Formats: sequence, structure tokens, C-alpha cells
Amino acid sequence: MVKRNTLRKIEGKWGIIIPLLLVISLIANVLGLILPFLEIDELLHAKVIYSLPHSVHLMWQHHLHFIAILILTFSIIFPFVKLFSLMAIWFLPWQSKNRERYLHAIELLGKWSYMDIFVVILLLSLTSHQTNISSTVHIGVYFFISAITLSMITSEIIMTLARKQCKDELPPRQYSTKLRWMLFNNIYLGWTVPVLVLASAAALINSLNATFLQINQAFLVSRSYSIHEMCTVLQDQKSWVLLIILVGTLFVAPLLRLALLLGAWVTPMREIYLVKTKQVIDVLSRWCMLDVFGLALFLIATEGKELVETRIQPGLYVVVAAIGLSYGLGVIAVFLNKLMLKKSNRAQQAS
Repeated sequence: MVKRNTLRKIEGKWGIIIPLLLVISLIANVLGLILPFLEIDELLHAKVIYSLPHSVHLMWQHHLHFIAILILTFSIIFPFVKLFSLMAIWFLPWQSKNRERYLHAIELLGKWSYMDIFVVILLLSLTSHQTNISSTVHIGVYFFISAITLSMITSEIIMTLARKQCKDELPPRQYSTKLRWMLFNNIYLGWTVPVLVLASAAALINSLNATFLQINQAFLVSRSYSIHEMCTVLQDQKSWVLLIILVGTLFVAPLLRLALLLGAWVTPMREIYLVKTKQVIDVLSRWCMLDVFGLALFLIATEGKELVETRIQPGLYVVVAAIGLSYGLGVIAVFLNKLMLKKSNRAQQAS
């Protein structure tokens, strides 16, 4: 029978810190729901102050059903599901392997709670420098950002502790001291990763200045928008927190991920360092949110026309290409890394 254990008892020094972080995140989440989120002031219309539940209700009333369902799922329901799941993982006895698998599943979904933040950033940008419409961020946004960010950081800590526990229960693994060169280790496929890294970096950099939306509505100034233009708008409005999120998740984290991946692939390394580099790349991948931004952009461009009428520009396809290359690169890199580890294990068994 597989033994169950409780992380709270095993990791004594984290016994108070983790629950405290979870409680703070829970309180911030509740405040993010009940406090004003975004204010939209349109000429000849009453000023509307949104909270998250109110925005879901209004989206549904305007027949923006897909947006309403996504906001309800990822911004209202899932954050609480995640927090209570982390509490259960911390306080209740689990089989170590099952705990790690469940944590991995909720980690993959965690970043999608940022979708509503990107919707807010897009709306702020679209309504900036306009005479007939304007928008203002309220305190609820910052509580929501704090809650989601803190829960992601806490789950990263718990994931690290859970993996350590799994590792401690297994026989010690002997890593080969031979230098591994991923570029040539899989001679027929190894070259694909550096090529995709360079293509992904080029698409990412081009996506920053690629114009993807243009306002197409009477009585509004017809302006075009790119990620760079949105950064300028946030800087002009002194929305520093939103600016940091936009730059950090769409540019800094993706470029760091690509740089580490390229370095691991073209530099001979010992197996232990390849494994540790992969773990860092996995963490960075969970903070790379070009795909979350892409979904928010899609929602605004297709179903958000009740709020601001827009027209899709060719730069949108550059953003889509950057997202596709990022996903393709991740799948191929994981496949080749597993292939390398299998070869290494077979070589150790043979010796």
C-alpha cells in the first residue's frame, strides 16, 4: 500500500508561511470581487462602474456570452477552486505522486486567471486619448492582481516541496557526469529547437510593434494599437502595475525562457544541469502569457464590439504566429528532452 503524507507536517519551516500566504490571497480575492474594478464613462450614457460579478452580468445582458462564461470560469470560480485545492494539498494526507500530478494540473490553468487583466488593459488602451469615452482603473483590479499573483507564487513553492517529497521517496538517481550536447544528442532532430527558438524570438519581437487592432467606430478617433502602443498608454496613465504585468509576461519572461532553452541546447552540459535548467524553463513557461493575451485580444476583437467597435489588422497574425511557435517549441523541446533522458537511462542500465 502506497503511504500517504501531509506536507504541512513534513515541511515544518513552511508550516505557518504557506497557510498565511493562502489566507492573504483568499482575502485579496474576495476584495477583488466586491470592490470596483473598472469605470467606463461614455458621452450621452450613464457612467458605469464594473466589479467582476457585475461585468459578467453586463456581458451576458449584451449577449457577450462567451466572454461572460470565460470571466466567470477563470476570474471568479477557478481562483477559489485553486486556493481551496492548495489548502487541501497542504493540510490533508496525499500520495506524493497524486499530489504532484494534481498540482501540475492546476498550475497549467493558473495563468488563465490573468485573462481579465489583459481585457482591462485592452479596454484602457482603446478608450485612451478619446473625447467621447474614457475608462479608469479602480482598486479592485490591484487586489485581484495581488490575489492571482500570490496564489501562483504559493503554488510554485508547494510544487517545489511536493516534487522534493516525491524525489525523497524514490531510490537516489545517479546522473551521468558525461557532458550532454542536446544539439547533437538527437542528430536528426536536435537542430529543430535552435531554429524554432530563433524563429520564436523573431516573431515575439515583431509582435511588440505589430498593429493588431484599429478603432472603427463613429465619434471615436480611429487609432491603431500594438503591444508597444499599449505600453505607452499605460506609461502615460501611470498604471505602473499593469505596465509591469504587460512587459513582464509578454516580453521579459518569454525572452528569458527562449534564452535558457537556446543555451541548454547549444552548450554541452552535465545531465544534472540540464534537468535543473528544464525546471527553471518550466517555471518561466507558466509566467509567459502571450497565449492568455491572445485570447483576451480575440474576445475584444470578436465579441467586444458592443463596447468599442474595432477592426482586425494584419499584425494580429504576427501575434498568432508567436503563440503558435511558442507552443510548438515547447512540445518539441519536451519530446527531445525525454528522448535524451531515456537514452541516458538505457546507457546507465547497459553499463
